[in-house]
Amino acid sequence: MRLFDGRRRLFEPDSASHFLEKSFESSAAGAGRLVFISGGVGSGKTTLQSELLHNAAGAGALTLSATAAPDEQQINAAVLDQLLANSPLPIDIPDGPGTVPPDSGDENDWSAVPGYRQTDTRIPRRFCDALLGLARTRPLVIAIDDLHYADDLSLKLILQLQLRIRFTRMMVILSQPDWLPQTAHMRLSARFARQPHFHFVQLQPMSKRAVGSMLRESLNGAPGPELPAQLHALGGGNPLLTTALVDDYLAGDRDGRPSVGPAYARAVHAFLDRPDIRLLETASAVAILGDYGGTEMVAKLTGIDPDAVSGMMDALDLAGLLVKGQVQHPSTRAAILGSLAPGARSALHSKAAELKYWNAATPNEVSSHLVAAGETPAAWAIPVLRHAAGQAMLSDDVQFATQCLELALTGSKDEDERRAIRQSLVHNTWRVNPSAVSAYGSSLREAAYAGTLDGPGCFALMRHALWHGDRQTFVRTQQVLGTLPTSVDPQTEAELQLAYQWYFGPAAGTKEHADSGSHPGSALWDRTAAGLMQIWHGGGNETTDASAERILQNCRLSDTSLEALAMAITALARSGRSDRAERWCKRLIREADQRSAVTWQAMLEGLRASILLQRGEVAVAAERARACLDMLGEHNWGVSIAQPLTVLLLADIARGSYDDAAKVLRRPVPDAMLETVGGLTYLRACGHFYLATKRPLAAVSEFQKCQQLVREWDATAASLVPWRSDLAEANLHLGNTAMARDLARQQLDLSAEKDPYGSGLALRVLAQASPPGERSALFARAAEFFQALGDQLELDRTVRMAGKAPRNATAPRGSRPGDQRWPAERRGPGESRKLSPRGVPAQPLGSGRGPAQPVGAPARSAPAARTERSTAPGSKQTEAHDATVLSEAEQRVAQLAALDHTNRQISSRLFITVSTVEQHLTRAYKKLGISGRSTLSKELWTRYPQLMSSNGGPRSDSGVGVVA
Repeated sequence: MRLFDGRRRLFEPDSASHFLEKSFESSAAGAGRLVFISGGVGSGKTTLQSELLHNAAGAGALTLSATAAPDEQQINAAVLDQLLANSPLPIDIPDGPGTVPPDSGDENDWSAVPGYRQTDTRIPRRFCDALLGLARTRPLVIAIDDLHYADDLSLKLILQLQLRIRFTRMMVILSQPDWLPQTAHMRLSARFARQPHFHFVQLQPMSKRAVGSMLRESLNGAPGPELPAQLHALGGGNPLLTTALVDDYLAGDRDGRPSVGPAYARAVHAFLDRPDIRLLETASAVAILGDYGGTEMVAKLTGIDPDAVSGMMDALDLAGLLVKGQVQHPSTRAAILGSLAPGARSALHSKAAELKYWNAATPNEVSSHLVAAGETPAAWAIPVLRHAAGQAMLSDDVQFATQCLELALTGSKDEDERRAIRQSLVHNTWRVNPSAVSAYGSSLREAAYAGTLDGPGCFALMRHALWHGDRQTFVRTQQVLGTLPTSVDPQTEAELQLAYQWYFGPAAGTKEHADSGSHPGSALWDRTAAGLMQIWHGGGNETTDASAERILQNCRLSDTSLEALAMAITALARSGRSDRAERWCKRLIREADQRSAVTWQAMLEGLRASILLQRGEVAVAAERARACLDMLGEHNWGVSIAQPLTVLLLADIARGSYDDAAKVLRRPVPDAMLETVGGLTYLRACGHFYLATKRPLAAVSEFQKCQQLVREWDATAASLVPWRSDLAEANLHLGNTAMARDLARQQLDLSAEKDPYGSGLALRVLAQASPPGERSALFARAAEFFQALGDQLELDRTVRMAGKAPRNATAPRGSRPGDQRWPAERRGPGESRKLSPRGVPAQPLGSGRGPAQPVGAPARSAPAARTERSTAPGSKQTEAHDATVLSEAEQRVAQLAALDHTNRQISSRLFITVSTVEQHLTRAYKKLGISGRSTLSKELWTRYPQLMSSNGGPRSDSGVGVVA
């Protein structure tokens, strides 16, 4: 089989390089030849020529090179001049007539060459003689790139050389793209193929195997199994683009996935930026038109002849930038459009929008180009943009909807149309950027006061007013809404009422059940809303729980339902169902995130932080509060900033981080916030900060502000904030014990049987204000309320206070704090047992004076009682028994441990710390002579059978446990 037979050969770049090396070896041995290289843009033609010239020069050959240029195409002998200028040796061109005859027959028929004159033949003949003379003494390689731009005389020289190189040491390499139209120059260059000693090399894209080899060489090792195929798909096997992708991968994380970076963008720009052809315009048009990017549409958009467009699209397909006429990869699209100047890109988008509009594209398709162009070319664009915005909001694409409306607003000249656009902007923008709504809110407010605002406009303005605490605007707009001919559906009306109460609390005289009206289902929604509103008057109960669940299950997260859902979650948390409240909160946060509603997400994150704080997860609550504050930024928060600030402030107080708490207090807040429910909780938190930092007078001022606001709204709403308990605690700090006791009793009367949180706070203050002998019982009752609510924060605080309280004067000297008991409450003969919320016995204050059995402790046997009496202080047997007899506290802890309770469960059940549990167990093991829990149950059954026979369960009439 002959190596060189004139056939067209299809080669990848590496194989083509090997073919050229063999061709050079043959020509250097005296078998001259001409090799024609063809390929797509960036296929490696120039690289192959450069490599061969470099290797040939290293082998002792004389190399001449030139690159034809379009701006020199009309200059005679421009390529010949480059060959001479790039020669490493001087070449003498003889002045004589030369050895080449003036007429070489049909081969020299130049009728196809524009502007050809017969007198020009002398220059090629003389140049040809000089080059043939050089080739007799040493190997000669001539390389001409971009032959399709060569001038006429240079083309004639090359053809004459081809006729005379068969037995010379000369090799001529020519290259040009394979996708150009069939112009006269293309017909001329095709004549080389009819001459002898011609070899055609058609470059093909790199295979996946070749890409893998390139990667292995670059990485000095084997790449991941999928990476070569991924790079091949992205770069299309084009050497220019593939090399850039490899460079980006090497500069990136090298994580086994393609990395599209600056090298690829530069390669795409180099590929497209060709002054001779409109490749960049064609590729950009295809990228912008997307699915509409057929040859005809691209030709209309660019104004290029369809045949030329078809050829350039074929070239882009061959290079891998297009796949079947489409841009497949987003990174490729970005790189193509990034090669355009901003002005050119905007103009192309504007033309594409108009072209698609007249070809019945969807409003979303057209509007995406209008937004990218940043202009509205004609009046038809305004309704298209508004329609696209509406469709975008249905799929929660708030950003695109806002962009469409803002562009429509700048292009609209009709005032009614502009007002309608502003309404939509207020509604849409608030989800992601509440502060931006202010720019449109004033015009809507004017329209509302003038009575010209429609239903959607009213909803948008009411939403804006609530967020900024503008009660007057909300009420006024709600009145306008009521006058409109179209009635509001019952669900939306209930959601608006709950949203109002979420911010502004209950109004005095508000009807529990509003008029159901004529709309079917109104009564159901009215009853549900009214049931939920009871949290202001009695905390959580079965009614509020049921209403909360109905709201959460039937209201989809939206601008109007956000506060209603938040109020329902709060109701669950206040009734001791914090776990379920958090589950709902997390579910809604995920939905808000999926729908890109940052405002919803931030508000719900603040609500979740408050739930975590209630459960005693102080550090996590503080972290969540900071995160949601950063999510929106202070300028966007409005009056709802009260919730995360309150959580952060209380968390810092609980951790003793008073410097951080002071920083929270210094953060600016809206004035309107202090007249909302959130503002009430914030003021209360400020008061507790002052109490914690020994400034009770400042605390009194904050608590009195809460008192004033609550009385302005509804004096019976005891659950808004327990300001009486707060003032009572402040009075304790000031030494006003009688006043503190009186305020606490008022709070207890208001909270009895309906507000466990308020009851717990009041009992705790009463415990601090009571004689030492009565404190344990009151602290225990307060703890039970907080435990029933799942309020670990207040429970921990109560346990700490009880542990620090002075012991009963009758307590044995030297007794440990862990052994101090909270007296149970007694009932006198015939005294009925009245249950307070969550099954806590409600007894007259101060009734429990004598010692009583603690929670979980069995009735003591006579021997045990005798043992206790014998081990009393002053007994001679004390020291002997202390070494082997378990104290009551140790018995209780050991009993629960034997029943497989964990240390944390024992801690929660007996109201002692985990550390105290561990200490009791250690002493119990030592006294019983055992090593751990494995034999504890057996030993207790042997030595304390009555203790174990009680099953360790708390009696239903027990009152309290042990405080550490």
